[in-house]
Amino acid sequence: MELSTEKAYCGARQMFFLLVLASAVCAGLHTVADSDMGWHLATGRYVIQHHAIPRTDVLSYTSPGKPWAYPPFAGVLLYLTYRAFGYAGLSWFCALACLAVVAYLVWRRDIGSAVLAMLAIQSIAARTAPRADLFSTVFFVIFLGELWAYQRGMRTRLWLLPVLMFLWVNLHPGFVAGLGAIGAYLLIEMTDLLFAGRRAAALRRLRRIWPWLAACGVVTFLNPWGPKIYGSAATLSGLAAPCQGGLNSGTFIGEYMAVPISTHLLYQLIDLRHMENGFTWLLLVAVVLVALFLWKRQPGAAVVVAVALYAGLAHARYMGLFVIVVVTFGSTLFDELFSAGATPESDHASPSVIRVPYGTAALLSFVLCAMALLHVVDFVSSRTYVVFNSDWRFGGGLSSWFPARAAAFIQREQLPGNIYEEYALGGYAAWSLGPEYPDFIDGRGDRLRPDLVVEQRKLYIEDPDSRLWEEEADRWNFNAVLVSTAGFRSLQKMNPSAFCRSASWRPVYMDEVSLVFVRNLPQNRPWIDRLQIDCNTQPLAAPASASRPALYDFYLDSGALFFTLHRDRESEESLRRASRLYPEDPNAPLLLAALYQRQQRLHDAEQEYRAALALNDSAYAWYSLGRLYASEGRNSDAVRAIERAADLSVDPLDMYMALGSLQIAQNHASQSLAAYAKAENSSPFRNGGESLAPELYAQIAEGRSEAHRLLGHWAEAIAYQQEATRRTPLVMERWNRLARLYEATGQMGLAAEARERAAALQGSNTPR
Repeated sequence: MELSTEKAYCGARQMFFLLVLASAVCAGLHTVADSDMGWHLATGRYVIQHHAIPRTDVLSYTSPGKPWAYPPFAGVLLYLTYRAFGYAGLSWFCALACLAVVAYLVWRRDIGSAVLAMLAIQSIAARTAPRADLFSTVFFVIFLGELWAYQRGMRTRLWLLPVLMFLWVNLHPGFVAGLGAIGAYLLIEMTDLLFAGRRAAALRRLRRIWPWLAACGVVTFLNPWGPKIYGSAATLSGLAAPCQGGLNSGTFIGEYMAVPISTHLLYQLIDLRHMENGFTWLLLVAVVLVALFLWKRQPGAAVVVAVALYAGLAHARYMGLFVIVVVTFGSTLFDELFSAGATPESDHASPSVIRVPYGTAALLSFVLCAMALLHVVDFVSSRTYVVFNSDWRFGGGLSSWFPARAAAFIQREQLPGNIYEEYALGGYAAWSLGPEYPDFIDGRGDRLRPDLVVEQRKLYIEDPDSRLWEEEADRWNFNAVLVSTAGFRSLQKMNPSAFCRSASWRPVYMDEVSLVFVRNLPQNRPWIDRLQIDCNTQPLAAPASASRPALYDFYLDSGALFFTLHRDRESEESLRRASRLYPEDPNAPLLLAALYQRQQRLHDAEQEYRAALALNDSAYAWYSLGRLYASEGRNSDAVRAIERAADLSVDPLDMYMALGSLQIAQNHASQSLAAYAKAENSSPFRNGGESLAPELYAQIAEGRSEAHRLLGHWAEAIAYQQEATRRTPLVMERWNRLARLYEATGQMGLAAEARERAAALQGSNTPR
């Protein structure tokens, strides 16, 4: 009986290993959708065509000649892959990278490493996108694994470390993670020196390894920039502090943002099909590992895991490195604690603490196989992406969100002047339209031209006929605008409907994911007369013989575009079709809810928001529902919904601002002050960049002023209102409010002065 259960366990374990590797391939094999992919490819193309390494910006017309230090050879490899195999080749390149990382993690073939690796797959797949960061993920797992194996007395290949470091420093600034792995190893050895029983072994290991570690440090200087690469690495990795007076990338770029901690994580623990289920479990495993390492008197390893846990929560871009640390350290420790049966593997010098009978181990292995198979099915069917990441689909090729047809149209028609596109689209524009059309801004913009990032954020909310748009178009000579509308992009960035109505811009191209506008100038009339379209009637045709995911993308994207253009009937029809193709899709109900809310069908809108939340508990859905409640005067319900949204969001600034106003409306002054404090802490303009967003900080100051007024704190109320007028001195109503505060405290002379300032602005062409 024991022999049969042992065979069942061995068979189930082998099956589980294969399913974990299959899951890694399926998770990595998805359409290429990364917004930074384009400028990597464009850089690789430049190096191949010019046989030179760019040391200044060569991709943007807004920052030519700006110093730029970034290893270009990752872009070269990606470009050569594209040249040979197209976008499908890039997808497979990423899938193989994901497989390589997971395979390395499970190479010892113990069940603990396989279980932890299965939990890490989605986080690893997210960091093996077609960009230079992919190589840091691959090299880090080998670097850390070899050092950890050596420290544990296992067979290792130390000669590999300097070889990898030489490649790493010339592929991605993330080579500093390799130096971090060396630091982690040295910390562990230093703490072992504190224990008499481990001291001699630690000294022997250090004497043997130090030449290889020294070689790793030396080869980092073998790059085109020499030691200057360290400054670039610190800046690009987010380790360097933001420039004073500049934009804080840590709260602007998604991958620098913190992972929100909330009770929502408990739901992710039990939802096996949630995209972040594995990452959430590894957060819990990391806490357990810290405790176990301390219990086993290994403080160095405990500190390393704790630091990795902090980094993974503080910046989303380090989630991949975090899960690699947990799997590498955790698999060894769990293997020491657990074993199945009384196998020879368990009869070593340090026997396992807990032995699981073969029958139980076999049953658990079959359960794990079912979990891994479920993940494979969800990846292959694109269910994971439809619910949690609308930019990705299973398989090879280019993501549908990229405006490939619009880019081809621009090149075919040779539109005049430069092209304007928003931040996330710039990388693809540099690749698909360059070098004939350099990009306006791309994913490097926060380092090359942070002032331009701020200007662009202002353009998003300005009318296309405004003076700011006219000045920027004149300044940079852009005569065409490329707008991406896929999914929710048209609701979050530039408003296509405003451009369609504009007198300064004329629409000349439209498909379900993009529009192109040409500036309405006399010299551009030949293009406008020949190409102009009507946004209200331009038809969109579904692709013929398209797959189910492709049809879903078309109907969802066209529904979003029709909504933006106020073509409500067509929008509702398209979104209903998208829902029928994927009933588990939360995006179509969200857009339908917005449509019904605009039509004042408030009950229907609430039902659709609730339907979307039942499918995916997202910050956007809760925030939208909260705004619906606020519009109905249901302030208490609105506060609860928006608080939930803020807990889930990686960018909760607008939510905290809304909470501040709602709490004031309910006369909850203390809660309002807390909300405004959180809004200030989540601002991308803090730490010296406040002057870049005067209106935001004026609103925060004015909200605090009103909260203090409600509390009877008149001195604080006046001080904050003074701050609001100081930040926005041309806003008349803020001077009037300051005057009322002065009058309420009997300061009539100051009140009169404030009234005079307001009167001077009366009738002038200033914001109110």
